[in-house]
Amino acid sequence: MLLVTAAWLWFFWWYLRGSGWPRQTAESRRRDLRGESLPGRVWGWALLAGSLGIASTLAMGFVTLRLANVSHEAFAAPVNFSNYPKGTVVCAIACISATAGVVEEAGFRGYMLSPVQRRHGWTAAILISGFMFFLDHHFSHGYATFAFLPLFLAISAVHGLVVKCSGSIRPSVVLHSVADFFVIPILYGLVESFSVVPISQTGFDSPIGICIVLLIIFGLAAVLPFKRLATAV
Repeated sequence: MLLVTAAWLWFFWWYLRGSGWPRQTAESRRRDLRGESLPGRVWGWALLAGSLGIASTLAMGFVTLRLANVSHEAFAAPVNFSNYPKGTVVCAIACISATAGVVEEAGFRGYMLSPVQRRHGWTAAILISGFMFFLDHHFSHGYATFAFLPLFLAISAVHGLVVKCSGSIRPSVVLHSVADFFVIPILYGLVESFSVVPISQTGFDSPIGICIVLLIIFGLAAVLPFKRLATAV
């Protein structure tokens, strides 16, 4: 499973980076992917800034869960993972996460963001690609109601800033894949359950308060690494 996934993702990346036929589109494929290699110093700041930004959005996600009035059934896994050995489940989640990281970053922060950015600038490009990123999940995931639109825009803003400051989607591919690898088991209830009881029923409680505090702390902590990233390139 892992080898097959790795092989087709390699071919996917190989083609989008400008290899293969037709040669007339090679340069535009390479340019719009934004898949350039980066020096180690840029990688370090990109991963630090992006990790703090993603941590802030994860806290925002758990706050949104308590505001959106979404049932646990909306997070049901597409397959019954209890029928498979743990090793198979881990491999499957790893394949899902890696595929999402590569394909979605190439699509949304690469091929969609690039032409919009050239014509309308970074703000419009991040917002438009972020909205389409939300719609993609809205039509394919039961939980992604319009209450989650701000969350998806925030996630897209983090990835968009990483791409803008670093000049490459490579750090975002890693960040996206790693985040999904840890979040998917929680959403599917494979690790532990999480509360989706609306705050309107429970009132303001400690879990929601902790998530708000973490959202702010991680968000503020990401500011300086992003500034360092912007000057590291």
